Amino acid sequence: MAWEPILWLIFLAINISLISLIIYQIVCLTDLEADYMNPYESSSRINSVVLKEYIIHGAFCILFLITGRWFIFLLTLLPAYYNVRKFLRRQHLIDVTEVFRFIESEKKIRIFKLGFYLVLFVLVLVRISNGGTHSTLLSVFRSTDGDFDIQSSVLEF
Repeated sequence: MAWEPILWLIFLAINISLISLIIYQIVCLTDLEADYMNPYESSSRINSVVLKEYIIHGAFCILFLITGRWFIFLLTLLPAYYNVRKFLRRQHLIDVTEVFRFIESEKKIRIFKLGFYLVLFVLVLVRISNGGTHSTLLSVFRSTDGDFDIQSSVLEF
């Protein structure tokens, strides 16, 4: 299918945005722990991106469901359930007064999420390479009529 590589590139862009949001939250928590940032500033910065992360992850999960990628959908469903559960219990925001009590657990959760998104990143990259995005590049080296003509194939590309 012609839209398959484009779809996987969209998945890759969404995954990169999720990885960057998680890294931003980890950096904010690390800065707070090292006393480079005050608790109010750190909490407000993290709280401003948490809901964006949840929405993007939900869209990521729904896109896998709509496109029929069942394995990766089931893989992303568990963190989506965790995010929905935290949101419904109103535990998704970091409290300014309690931030130092839960800083280690919050960092561990975000590091686990980062590892999960990195695994998804590798899966998406593998699917991109298997999905045919490189088929146009590899077609240069395939000859249909028996002779090997790289120059004409490259000029057509």
